[in-house]
Amino acid sequence: MQESKREKFLRYLLIGICLLVVLGGFLYSSSSGKVEEIEPSIHAEVLSRGDEGRNPVIAVAKVVEEQPVLVIYEIDQKNQYYFKVLHSVSLHNPVKMLRTTKEHNGVWVQMEEGKWILFSESLEVLQERDGDPSSVTSSRHPFHIQEDTGYINISRSSRDVRLNLTDKSGEPKEIHSLSEDDSVWLVVFQKDMVLARSR
Repeated sequence: MQESKREKFLRYLLIGICLLVVLGGFLYSSSSGKVEEIEPSIHAEVLSRGDEGRNPVIAVAKVVEEQPVLVIYEIDQKNQYYFKVLHSVSLHNPVKMLRTTKEHNGVWVQMEEGKWILFSESLEVLQERDGDPSSVTSSRHPFHIQEDTGYINISRSSRDVRLNLTDKSGEPKEIHSLSEDDSVWLVVFQKDMVLARSR
């Protein structure tokens, strides 16, 4: 039995409609099933500043291979400022905020809105709480970028500090002093950290 032109056209039309429905369903399921990608962002706090006899110790929250982590680094001043990992822990959620506390020698981490976790310097969980913790501090320093030169100015009580980061692209998010004499600074960008010497 030979099919007519009309039957052939209807057969191709039905096959085309079925293919469109299958393709539409595939596209819909793949777009709705995407896992929320974690925006790489770095937060840092200085746990102890360094001097001639002591290396600075910092806490850094970042995303490594799409896994949020909290890391305690010692920055070895005598070994070309090598970042030595002292402790690290994987986190369930990316960090929104990082703060230090003087009460427990630890670091407060906010991963969800209103929920804070206190980690010790060895990254053991000491306390969890809803709401902002009391007596938290930050090692961040306010800064201003000079538009004409690109230098970063940091106002200190004794003197103004200038950092030259004109070779780096992007604007810093955080700046922390790593040394007691304010000669070495940690500059945190969206996806990177650099060390800078003051002028």
